Formats: sequence, C-alpha cells, structure tokens
Amino acid sequence: MKRILYISGKTSEHLKKDELTGLQGYHWQHIHCTENIEKHIDKKKPTLVILNNNANMETLLLDRYPKLSKIPLLSIIPKNKVGSWKELHSQHRYLLNSCSKNELLQVIQALLVKQTVNSYENKEIQRATISTIEDLKIYIQEKGEQVKLEKHKTIFRENKHSSFIYLINTGLVKTSRMDQLGKELITGIYRKNELLGLYGFHKNPTCQEIATTLESSILYRILYNEFREILEANQGLSLDIAQYLTDTVLRLKSQLLEMAYASVLKKTSNTILQFADELQNPDFQGLRISRTDLASIAGISPESFIRSLSSLKKEGIITIQGRKINILKPERLQEIT
Repeated sequence: MKRILYISGKTSEHLKKDELTGLQGYHWQHIHCTENIEKHIDKKKPTLVILNNNANMETLLLDRYPKLSKIPLLSIIPKNKVGSWKELHSQHRYLLNSCSKNELLQVIQALLVKQTVNSYENKEIQRATISTIEDLKIYIQEKGEQVKLEKHKTIFRENKHSSFIYLINTGLVKTSRMDQLGKELITGIYRKNELLGLYGFHKNPTCQEIATTLESSILYRILYNEFREILEANQGLSLDIAQYLTDTVLRLKSQLLEMAYASVLKKTSNTILQFADELQNPDFQGLRISRTDLASIAGISPESFIRSLSSLKKEGIITIQGRKINILKPERLQEIT
C-alpha cells in the first residue's frame, strides 16, 4: 500500500484527492504544516511526501524532521519561487502549481518507482553484508515482519512446514514435543535476542517441535527462502551458523548426560541457573513460567522439583516469595553435585 502525505498551509490552494485517481493502491492523507509532522511520519510511514511551498516550507524543514531525508519529496511551488527552490535531498523534485493532472501523476509515479528500486537495491546490498549471526539478527529486526502474541499462543506446530526464521524481541518462548503417552517434553527456552526456527537448510524444512509463548511476546520474522538466499550470498554467515549449531549440539549432549546421571538437586540448581540473569535483575517481577514447566526443563517430576527448591531455600542458597525466586549464593548453586 502506497501512502502519500500531503503537507500544506491552512490558506494554501490544496490538491484534491480526486486529482490522484490515476494512481492505483495508495492511501492519501492531508495535514497542515502546523501539525506534528514527525508524528505522522512515524505513525503512517508515508511512501511519498508532497509539500506545498505556499506553506512557507524552508530548507530548515529537513533539519527539524531528519526522517524526511529518506522519503521521496515533491514540492508544489508557484513560478516565482523556482529561483529560490532548493533540493533537500536526491529524491526531492518540484512541480509548478500550474501543472496539469497528468504531469503531477507522472512525477509521482516516477518518484514511487525510483523509491521501490532504491529499496530493492538497498536490501540486496544489506543482504550481501550479513557476515555474522549478530548481523542477521539486526537484519531480521529491521527488515522482518513484526508479530505480537499473547501468553500461551502457538508460533508454529510440530511436523508442519517451516516458513519463517524468528528473532525474539521481547518475551519468553518454549519449544516442546509430545511423547507417545501424550506427555509434554520441553526441548528449549528462548529469550530476547535469540533465534527460533532453525530446522535445516533444504527448501522445505519441517518443524521438529511446537513453539509456544510463555508470556506476551514480540517477535520479528523473515521467510525461510529469504534466509537461504542470505546464506548463499554470505559464506561468513554460513560458517557462523554452523558453529552456532555445533555449540548447540554440544550443549544438548551435556544436558542429556546431566539428565541421565545428575542428582535431582543438581538438575534443579542448573535449571535455576539458566534464569540467573533474570533472577538477579533488581526489577525482576518473578518467573513467568510454571513450576511444572521448570520441572520439565530439569527432567524431573514437579513434586521432586518443588522439594529440591525447598531444600535449597532451607540451606539459604535461594529465597522464594510466591513465584519469585532470588539467588542468594550463586557460587553454592554452581557447586552442587
């Protein structure tokens, strides 16, 4: 959807919406120069801004609203202002207020086409410079689609086609699988700035687990096909992803050994340590994850997990107030065998 923002003075001769009927698929908005221009730019994200220079628009406009430097501009000016007109940036053009409707439409269409081409070229250039996972995360946040989900909402399901790669911006997400008896087995907990949905590099990957929000969350996502194209264009990123997946496999092997041989108390302490950063935050309001889910992460029954918490509390290693757990002696927690 193309969005055209027309800015004029209250006494200016205004463009009429029906003068732009030759343009397809656009949204037109008219505001006065006395209004909060930056607010409209942030909220509406216009594709093109038309300025009526009868509204005393000056070069200082760009200094006041720097975001205009990235948006195509068209100034509608009287003939006697041609000599004093100044180009604000490379995508700034002018037309006389005596121009015909066809001339107006042609210039608007040319600016919109150029902006589309520039946007595509910038995206291709940006794709070609993604050499690390951190670069990929920045790209997903800047270019990806934002998804807002409430607590206990499903992001994707097990054994379904994987269409997106996700980046968690805020919130908490769990991945899980169901065993043959219908019991949920939690396979991972994902937090802010972590990638979600890496299930292969072939054309039609399949989700191996279900992903569910544990609290209200905001995520960004890009199509898996776009992710593949980025990988193909950046060998450095491919190596970084390979190392990331290798580290993940090694970590999972350690967790499997721990689940097989570690004591119940050790499993409980390691699960708490997974959330150490959140627990030590002075603004922490309590884990938004049930004791049952925490027990599932630890690989023990909820009853055993709760008994272990009570034991750690009794030893003065942690404190418990409702759902809130505070770590008093993190070194003791790490030393538990």
